[in-house]
Amino acid sequence: MNERTRSSIFPPQPNGARARALADPAPASPPAPAQQPKPPATETLAQRTGALVNEIDFPGFVAGLVHGTFDAITDAAIRQMESYSSLVSAVAKTVEQFTEENVTPNQARDWLAQRYPGEVRVAAPTAEQPAPVLVPIAEGLTPAWLADYGIEGEELTSELLEERVLPQVRTRVGADRQQLLATMVVLGMNRVAVRDGSITAKVMFRATANDAAKVGYATGSDPKSVADWGERGSLTYGGANSTMVSTLGVNAQSDSTLRADLFGEVRLNFVSETLPLDRLADPVKLSLVQRNAAPVSRAPAAPGSTPAAAPAAAPSAPAPHGGA
Repeated sequence: MNERTRSSIFPPQPNGARARALADPAPASPPAPAQQPKPPATETLAQRTGALVNEIDFPGFVAGLVHGTFDAITDAAIRQMESYSSLVSAVAKTVEQFTEENVTPNQARDWLAQRYPGEVRVAAPTAEQPAPVLVPIAEGLTPAWLADYGIEGEELTSELLEERVLPQVRTRVGADRQQLLATMVVLGMNRVAVRDGSITAKVMFRATANDAAKVGYATGSDPKSVADWGERGSLTYGGANSTMVSTLGVNAQSDSTLRADLFGEVRLNFVSETLPLDRLADPVKLSLVQRNAAPVSRAPAAPGSTPAAAPAAAPSAPAPHGGA
């Protein structure tokens, strides 16, 4: 081997590099970690079920169900008592206080316009008049219903409606509402209470496991063991060596399913009962409510009228006859 051929086969290397390359073998790759076999699903099902039981706080679920039910019942009873108490306090006030707190001027305007639609209407706010006002439908009207407010025979104007009629209408509406509420309060409170009931809670676990393994085995001869392809069609082809090929296939499946269902059921039977007013209000408030529940007379006094005269005394008995 000449020098040119040698240099083409072994390229020049630094001193000692070639010797070390020939002496040191190639670094071996790290061995692949051994794959642990997967345990069957039937063995891991119990572990998974235990972990699921620990994750589900069933006692906490039951406690929340019971506490939520009783808290809802208690809150409903408290709201009923608070609403009835505020209603008693409202109807025990004077008519002026009740009207000031519960009837607005606009509500009184709407009531008057709906009561007398042929004579009165509500004018919408404008740039000059930012608030709605009562105005007559036409000029020169003197309706007869003005006598109910002590101004019979006067001409119906916007100033008359706003300054003299509107305050009386507002007081009348407040008195009517207070009388209606007071009558309801005198009848007592219709309270809704729980007579009996039941609370049911349960948890249901569903677990299934399935392990399946399938093995397939097949054998066959390989005709490619013949050296020449042309010899396969020859009648003089003698017995040559043949290769037997066998295949083995394994299909292993492991399947497990785990499910937990929580159920909660609450059944309550309600009953309605009447709580009398004298068990909730003191005697002073009770007398005020009863007074406001009485119907109010709507006969206004005519302007300039004098109090009615006292009834005349009963005539004295006639003197007995047959005197001297």
